[in-house]
Amino acid sequence: MLIKTLASGASGMRAHQLKLDTIGNNIANINTTSFKKSKPNFGEIVRQALGEEGIPAADNPRPESGSGVRIISMDRIIDQGDLMNTGRDLDLAIAGQGFFKVISPNADDDQEYYTRDGSLSIKNIDDETVLVNSSGYKLVWDGELDPETYDSYTVDEKGIVWGKESDGQWRDVGNIELFTFPAPSNLASKGSNLYLATEASGEETSGVPGEDNFGIIRSGYLERSNVDLASEMIGLIEAQRAYAANSRTIQTADEMWDRANNLRK
Repeated sequence: MLIKTLASGASGMRAHQLKLDTIGNNIANINTTSFKKSKPNFGEIVRQALGEEGIPAADNPRPESGSGVRIISMDRIIDQGDLMNTGRDLDLAIAGQGFFKVISPNADDDQEYYTRDGSLSIKNIDDETVLVNSSGYKLVWDGELDPETYDSYTVDEKGIVWGKESDGQWRDVGNIELFTFPAPSNLASKGSNLYLATEASGEETSGVPGEDNFGIIRSGYLERSNVDLASEMIGLIEAQRAYAANSRTIQTADEMWDRANNLRK
């Protein structure tokens, strides 16, 4: 039984170490634009029937004992973050459901990515004027930029991109679509606020902002992280105390084992 106690304590330390790592990553990204926090879920390790020796009046089936704990899944919380006013026309926030689609500027990477980071800027890549996000990934949208014709650009709630001509007239130069998934929390994170579709997330659905349950686009805003510092600090204390308790379990089992090994007749 002491061996099982040691194993259970070690499993608890491993699981709560991972929880501490997750909370630490959440807190570190509290100021990352559109960051979505993660939450670990715990599950009991397989239960086993105890031996009959030493168990008074053991019934059939014999009593069972657990083998510890483990992390069974890591949930990504896709709750809306607060919107921060930046006053910059090409800073776009999604108020509601949806993701922007972006692609890598690297010709060797043909993967499509999804993000809620709408901090866009205009850049010239391979003699083409494009919109890129803060990580340099090109926005996928229906339209093109013409710096010789338009002095500046803005985007309305429906995702229509407007270009301002030298005479002050605004012209429709294209539109930005949003994309949703049946289970967005199951998107695979690739860092830099980028996500990949998976079998668990389901296939993408595209749509016009503000229609069919898609969110609207807010120009001049960015979405903050959805990390709540107070909740994370409470979770951090809980994980630290649980880690210490499991460590104490191992220490106690080790002391009992030492005493048993040193018994004298």
